[in-house]
Amino acid sequence: MTPDETVDLSNQDLVRVHTASNEMEALSVQAMLAAEGIESALQSRQIPMYDGIARVFNPAWGYVLVRDGDLGRAEVLVRSFLESLEADGGDDTEEEER
Repeated sequence: MTPDETVDLSNQDLVRVHTASNEMEALSVQAMLAAEGIESALQSRQIPMYDGIARVFNPAWGYVLVRDGDLGRAEVLVRSFLESLEADGGDDTEEEER
């Protein structure tokens, strides 16, 4: 499945695998899951035109959702993916300090 293909997950039992703090994070997690063969959907919690006010009450951008049957594998992949990003971020900081 390529990123250009869309899958209709509207009639599926979807569960939350990740709460994203911003849209870029959600899209990155979704792309990683797609590369691993797991279809997902994004559910934004943002309210158009109320960005500042809405973020006070709801700091999360939204959710990455997967099929219930894919949850276990998706959780492991997401955890590993986010840990690798944090580790890479730590290395950049050390290089900047040199």
